[in-house]
Formats: sequence, structure tokens, C-alpha cells
Amino acid sequence: ETDGSQSIAVHEADAVRPLSPVGRPPSIRFFRLQGSALPVTSEDHMPMYFHGNPSALYGPSQSIPKPAAIAHLDFEPYLVGIVGSDGVNIPVENADNYLLGFTLALMLVSRELIREESDAKAGFGRSFDVGGAIGPVITTPDDLDESLVEETPARKYGLSVVTRINGVEVGRGDIAELPATFAELLAAASDSGPVRSGDLIAIGPIATSETQQFLEVGDDIQVSVEHLGTLSLKVS
Repeated sequence: ETDGSQSIAVHEADAVRPLSPVGRPPSIRFFRLQGSALPVTSEDHMPMYFHGNPSALYGPSQSIPKPAAIAHLDFEPYLVGIVGSDGVNIPVENADNYLLGFTLALMLVSRELIREESDAKAGFGRSFDVGGAIGPVITTPDDLDESLVEETPARKYGLSVVTRINGVEVGRGDIAELPATFAELLAAASDSGPVRSGDLIAIGPIATSETQQFLEVGDDIQVSVEHLGTLSLKVS
């Protein structure tokens, strides 16, 4: 602990509650993959998204309670872009300039509610309200220059992804395989309304598994992305 200029106290690691690197964001938009593709609108082919609950976001390495009513609890890892400037109708070729940086999100989701919401065509809501961790840090675009695989018309990165449950690898992926760049996502998010500084743009799941394993109390979940770090949470 510091007073801003010098150390004033030392705390044990298990007594420290890590904070989210983005505080409580104004909004979070989820661009959720269906298989390996993003659903798009029929006329202008813009990627579709839904709004999540910023109040359900926790800092890294924290415990999130499992609701008693949810039997099939799962997780989805997301790559998150943090908007750095206000804008509306942002063109793709200029959208990278609006991004402050990147971080990760691990969202706990209810599979049974996802099925019900999908069947009802009501959009996702309660299924994503369980909570999620965000972090561990904000990585700026300049820090990822060595991982660029494309720059035109927008920046695209090659970053390996690994997910683990209780230390056992359960999924892999690569950011280069995502079907859209963050510039395209930000252009879609700002097409019908403004984006604000601090808004979060999330795309995922960024790693897939061949088998489905529902979570239990006590499980530790991790997502690690090259150059972005490792984000973890525990189900309590």
C-alpha cells in the first residue's frame, strides 16, 4: 500500500482484494459468437451485440457466488476493448484511434437460461447476470505492436489463448481467428448511438473446448492471453 509517493504498509496476498482496472464502466456490449461467426443484421450486415450488466463485474482473482437456482453454470472468456474517446458513427478506418486499450473478461453464465432466452428470442439478460471478472490490467495498443498480423483497414492481432479449470487446460484459441476486428465492432456499436469514454466492447468466447464441464462451488477458472496476462475467478 502507498500514499501515492511511498510505501506505507504491507499486506498478505490473501488479505488483498484486487480491483477491476476499469472501475464500474458506463456500459458493456457483448459481441457473442455463434460457432465461429458473429450474427449480423440482414440489411447492412453489422455485427449484432447485447448489453451486459456493469454492476455484475468483479475485479480479478475474486470469488463470485453460484446462485442456488442455477444448475448448469458455465463460463465464457472474452477479449475486451476499452473506449478512450466519445464518438458516434465512427468509420472503421478511424475506429482504432478511439481505443484506449485491451483487457480480459471471464463471464459466468447460466446454460439453462441461455437456452430459454434463445428459444424465446428475447435476447440475453439473466443468463449473463451471474457475474464476471475483468482484468488483470489494461494493455495499450502500442504494447501489442509486435503481435500485429494486419494493419489495414484495421488492426488485427495474433495472440494465443488458453483456458483452465482448477489448473487443467480445457480450451484454446487465437485472437487472430476472431471474425471481426475491434475497429469493426466499435463502428457497429457507434452506428445507432454514441459510445462514451470508458465503455467496454467485448467479443467472445475467445477459446473453445471439445467437452462441456459445468462449474461447481470451489472451482478456479483462468483465461490466459499472450501479452495480456492471466485473469482468474473462483466460484463460491
